[in-house]
Amino acid sequence: MPRATRTPWLGKEPNQHVWYIYWFENTRRVRRRSAGTSDRSEAEKALGQFIVDHANEETAGPIEPPERHLIATALRWYLQERGEELASAAFAARASERLIAFFGDRATVSTITPQVLKRYERERVRTVRIYNTKKGQKIVADKRPVTTAMIRREFVVLSAALNHAIKNGRLTTAPKIIMPPAPAHRTRYLERDEIELLLDSCIEPHIRLFVTLAINTGARKGALLGLTWQQVDFANRIIYLNPEGRAQTNKRRAIVPMNDLLYDVLLKTKAQRKAEADKIAEETGHPVAPCDHVVAFRNAPVANIRTGFRLACQRAGIKGVTPHTLRHTAGTLMALAGIDLFLIAKVLGHSVQKTTEMYAHFQPSYLRGAVDVLAKATYVGQVQKIDATQSAVLH
Repeated sequence: MPRATRTPWLGKEPNQHVWYIYWFENTRRVRRRSAGTSDRSEAEKALGQFIVDHANEETAGPIEPPERHLIATALRWYLQERGEELASAAFAARASERLIAFFGDRATVSTITPQVLKRYERERVRTVRIYNTKKGQKIVADKRPVTTAMIRREFVVLSAALNHAIKNGRLTTAPKIIMPPAPAHRTRYLERDEIELLLDSCIEPHIRLFVTLAINTGARKGALLGLTWQQVDFANRIIYLNPEGRAQTNKRRAIVPMNDLLYDVLLKTKAQRKAEADKIAEETGHPVAPCDHVVAFRNAPVANIRTGFRLACQRAGIKGVTPHTLRHTAGTLMALAGIDLFLIAKVLGHSVQKTTEMYAHFQPSYLRGAVDVLAKATYVGQVQKIDATQSAVLH
């Protein structure tokens, strides 16, 4: 029987297809609630939201050393007090569930060592993530291995929870979380002919619009799917990728000017959306407002474009490309055109150091001035020696 301090978990009842969320009440009685779906990934999202919304309301208690403070307690308070502010609250909740399942309900912070973290990494890479995808009319399981990048994100959640406990006077100190090596930057980007081929292969207008936005702004997928018309300033031709009221995170959202192409596309899209809403209102007899989101499908926001984008790439015969490749393509095309790396950093919302690391090699001329100084110094020294030698021979 699991302990009453266990974090809520997912399970299934005999002869039931839907997932259930299970948790302990203060009376140690196990309660359950239907997640309302048979899809594992959707059930995990529901579980994450449940943990955030129903975090334990116990008092924080006195400050404790690592030998007494529970890992589960640190994660629970982090989700409860920071969950609503996190851009990826559902992921943080799922990561907390995996971490507690590995360490155990009664494990203290002092049990976190580099060796234990390595063991967690080894066990995670042996597991697979399962997505349900549709092929024709058949739903099949798409199994993908857990990546190092995923493990790093889970360790970030653990580190943030421990730091939160220290900051709020619940924990004295915490061990440093040793991250696995960062994966190498993806070098794949689309050539100009591939961009044209991909756009021609986007059957759905919202997928084509997303691709156009991504290449012409260099923005991340989340920023574009959350983009609203209030963030588009047609008068000054500016897109504010970070909406008003949203705090900037490490993944900064920039203010990007609209080029002529993007300006025309967005202007036409907004007019088409109004015409579509008017048509629906005429057919139904009820007023319908156009969707507030820029990337929309059937007058509703788009949660994810993964499937539509993948199918467009298949039709175009383009391999090794994800939505994030479009962002890298934008940075690469600017670098190849000789745009200053400082300006590229401003467009992408990167630091200048990160932009230099990622795109300087696309600009061989970027370091030309530095090595020319070396050549000049070497050349002057050699010329002086040759002149001295020739003068000695002649005299």
